[in-house]
Amino acid sequence: MAGTSKHYRVKVEIEEMIRRGEYAPGEQLPSEPELAEQFNVSRGTIRQVLGELAQEGVVSRRSGAGTIVMRKPKKVQIMSFSDQIKAAGLTPNTQILAQEQIMADQSKPHIGEAFLIDPEKLAETSLYRIDRLRCGSDQDGNNYPLARQIVYLLVSDFKAELLEEHDFTTSLFDLYQRYHRQVASAHEIIKARPATPAEIELFKMAELASQQQFVYERNRVSFDEQNQVLEVMTSVDRGDFFPGYEYRIVEVDEHLSIEN
Repeated sequence: MAGTSKHYRVKVEIEEMIRRGEYAPGEQLPSEPELAEQFNVSRGTIRQVLGELAQEGVVSRRSGAGTIVMRKPKKVQIMSFSDQIKAAGLTPNTQILAQEQIMADQSKPHIGEAFLIDPEKLAETSLYRIDRLRCGSDQDGNNYPLARQIVYLLVSDFKAELLEEHDFTTSLFDLYQRYHRQVASAHEIIKARPATPAEIELFKMAELASQQQFVYERNRVSFDEQNQVLEVMTSVDRGDFFPGYEYRIVEVDEHLSIEN
């Protein structure tokens, strides 16, 4: 995910400019060199962002005419993970597998990159690592593990006693609001793959047909209203619980949730 944060920060900001009406449908965006200078990125990054916006129908790129705004980016109202579990007739609950404070160089490289941590300061930068198993229980008392989520937070963004003070079985969004922050946008990369033997055991999928023994592996970077990285999450979700699962950059007003 090298460079992911910079690229998607630029994309989210351009989308926001269009949503706010700074560039209305039919108007021309600044040139690639102007945008590159404005966002302090390379022309290659700008070209990639505009190409994706063109594929999504937000802009049109025409030789000799520049980049024209076609429509406002779609504003998506989506469901929270807990709401999805409730919609399936289950009661959501969370188990904590681990919660610890680590140095950034102890995490996978893309975590430090997502937080834009200077490589030379990885060994000096502290992170909270929260490993959670998200489950749903039915009326008969059966509990179904549905997703294993590992969330990373910058220690400097929160209190040093956070692990002792906060109950991580509850909503992280409530925690963010206590610090006067909320998730305003997110970028997620998702792929489907066969479940490993350990995941089949964790998600109790052994009795499923082999074609149903798959998972969605997700990597998400969430941004606050100031476009600062708020959290980085990796998640493995039980595939048969999320048919037609799809993710894209979203904007939310009150809470972040999932678009199926």
